[in-house]
Amino acid sequence: MKNTMFTILSIEDNRPDFELLKTALEKIEGLFLNIINVSNGKKAIDFIYKKEDYKNAPTPDLIILDINLPFMDGKEVLKCLKKDEEYRMIPVIIFSNSESSSDIEETYKLYANSYITKTFNVQEVFKKIAIVGEYWLKTSEIPSISYFIKKNKE
Repeated sequence: MKNTMFTILSIEDNRPDFELLKTALEKIEGLFLNIINVSNGKKAIDFIYKKEDYKNAPTPDLIILDINLPFMDGKEVLKCLKKDEEYRMIPVIIFSNSESSSDIEETYKLYANSYITKTFNVQEVFKKIAIVGEYWLKTSEIPSISYFIKKNKE
């Protein structure tokens, strides 16, 4: 693993869920994380495409996306990202209350990289986030930010 500094974009409208996510990710040893949260789908698209208030936003190494969001739902955000050649390689983890098999199936058809269900058991959710975070940030090789910077300059 070459890079131990990662930018994670959380797209979550529920503040306590974001705080849980952030705390679980920050417990992963050996990583320096820049965890940024936006609270709706429109802000997520603006952030990723560096529009409006996000002109200087960093390109995320990993996106953690809720499905049920105001203004533009998570499936729409996912569809937009995965159809875009420039951003489709960014891993997207769905973090949702929905345990619906149709939601799970639909997000995988839209090329989500993983799906985590939120449960009422905080320790279980904490453990799930830590495992998935550790996998994507320490075990798996993901494209470095330099790939995206290079693509933006071409």
